[in-house]
Amino acid sequence: MSQIATYYWPGQTHFGYGAVQRVGAEAKALGVQRQVFIVTDGGVVAAGLLQPVLDALAAAGLAATVFDQTPPNPTTTAVDTAAAQFRESGAELVIGLGGGSAIDAAKAVRILAGGPAGAKIAEYALMLGDKVRPLPTVPQMPPMIAIPTTAGTGAEVTPWGVITDPARKLKMGVGGPATIPTVALIDPALTLTLPPHLTAATGMDALTHLIEAYVSTNAAPIALDALIVGGIGRIGRFLRLAVAQPAHEQAREEVMLASMLGGIAISSRWLGAAHSLAHQLSGIANVHHGLACALMLPAQMQFSLPGALERYAQVAQVLAPRPVVGSVREEAERAVTAVRQLMQDTNLPLRLRDVGVTEAMIPELADNAIIDLNWTTNPRAITRNQMEALYKETF
Repeated sequence: MSQIATYYWPGQTHFGYGAVQRVGAEAKALGVQRQVFIVTDGGVVAAGLLQPVLDALAAAGLAATVFDQTPPNPTTTAVDTAAAQFRESGAELVIGLGGGSAIDAAKAVRILAGGPAGAKIAEYALMLGDKVRPLPTVPQMPPMIAIPTTAGTGAEVTPWGVITDPARKLKMGVGGPATIPTVALIDPALTLTLPPHLTAATGMDALTHLIEAYVSTNAAPIALDALIVGGIGRIGRFLRLAVAQPAHEQAREEVMLASMLGGIAISSRWLGAAHSLAHQLSGIANVHHGLACALMLPAQMQFSLPGALERYAQVAQVLAPRPVVGSVREEAERAVTAVRQLMQDTNLPLRLRDVGVTEAMIPELADNAIIDLNWTTNPRAITRNQMEALYKETF
């Protein structure tokens, strides 16, 4: 008899070319009368992706206040500042426009907007051993529209955001089912100008989500398997093409769909040790999140094989299809090889030393990784010393 499965599905989701043009109508449908608050970053503005959103809002008779200072790994300081500006603006809706960083920051602004005056986002951090301030309820928070401009995090359909606390050098999870964006507008056209290195890094983030969800110990929602397998296959078939030919519309659409599927999967199944390890690379060495996931995924998979051999073997068959000629163990090992090959084919580095990490950082990286919640659903239990060994192996 199977255990009870809990599913966290996304809010209303519109996927496809032209979806972003719905932003004004969707804001109106959520009851917004005059003012929205957009959380984004300078890169999105420079790429010309903000103006179409402003135009669509204006056509619906809505004004916007824009916070465009979200850093690549959004900080507690940036979020607290944005939340203060949200309150001053009188906005009725939060829009997260950008990659995972901007959307995560928007989720955090939404939490603070619904919480007590003076609360700080660090008080809502989901870390092992921390006392967490209860989240506001949905009626207390303003609605949110998420508009992703990268294909990787799936943040537009997930309950959580990840915020960096510079004082503690920690990346902290915040949120819960109540913070799933109310509406997601997923438009592959917004990724057509994404540079190849970011396309590769964010695509590997999506793959990490999909693989970790597939082998998670919280895998009871078995109906998600079909979505996950479809997502892994899309990354295997189309990420290289999206990197090599950035304007290839089908490749962009397929990778963005895989990203969304990964977000849906981790919302119910959680993640694994690769994310616990990756978060610290961003918090301490400021490594891009998707790249950090890519760097740690092969070592984490190799370590975790004994806990999910058959599932890793299935990953290999979907990510790099071929007739099965070896044992289950050999197929599982091939999954690790396939991930490394995909990194090489998309010109991503394979070593921590190549992205600014120093050997002296490794003990602190391991200290922080062990208090990150994500490893608790890893298919093989892991200790702080084993985490340190994986960092050293990847260095």
